[in-house]
Amino acid sequence: MKKKILVMRQIYGAVGIVAAVVFGYAVRDILQYVRFFGTPVICSEYETSGIIVGLTGDENHGGFYFLPQKATVYDLFRKEGLRDFTEFRESDLATALHSGDRVVCDRIRYRVTIGDMAIPARLALGMPIDLNVATLEDLLLIPGIGRKTASEIIKVREGEGGFSRVDSLKRIDCMGEKRYDRVKDYLYIKSSYP
Repeated sequence: MKKKILVMRQIYGAVGIVAAVVFGYAVRDILQYVRFFGTPVICSEYETSGIIVGLTGDENHGGFYFLPQKATVYDLFRKEGLRDFTEFRESDLATALHSGDRVVCDRIRYRVTIGDMAIPARLALGMPIDLNVATLEDLLLIPGIGRKTASEIIKVREGEGGFSRVDSLKRIDCMGEKRYDRVKDYLYIKSSYP
């Protein structure tokens, strides 16, 4: 009887250790994607090691792609598995891509158009948005910016003809140091961003 109890305790102990190790690894893996103080996650990981681009326009191919730095439209098409892109202009295929680009593939006219990703998509991917083009609704998507603050940002931006630096937000009455520290990583000025 004692031997049976001892064996059961050993089994429960082994199961407990395995469960604790699995739980520890799961928490570690989850925490690598969570930041507690407002730093966008994906952008910070891929700023130096790669880029994030969106592909649209082709009903069979589309989505967000993680590519190496200095990738081109050709590299994107190859990664997506597009097989027939010989009809596209070589200059379009050789166009360098940057993080936050939205590539529109027009297979009817065999053209590629490159623009900016939609702001909600940028924020969802942890990429900053351009302070000088963000609408009131865009600014409301940023944690720490409410309707009053967003309205004040737009009012000051229009009055000054745009911001030259993100830290110009500190001059806004409702933007204290704490709030600025929470929102600054979500914003950039296009002329000063790679």
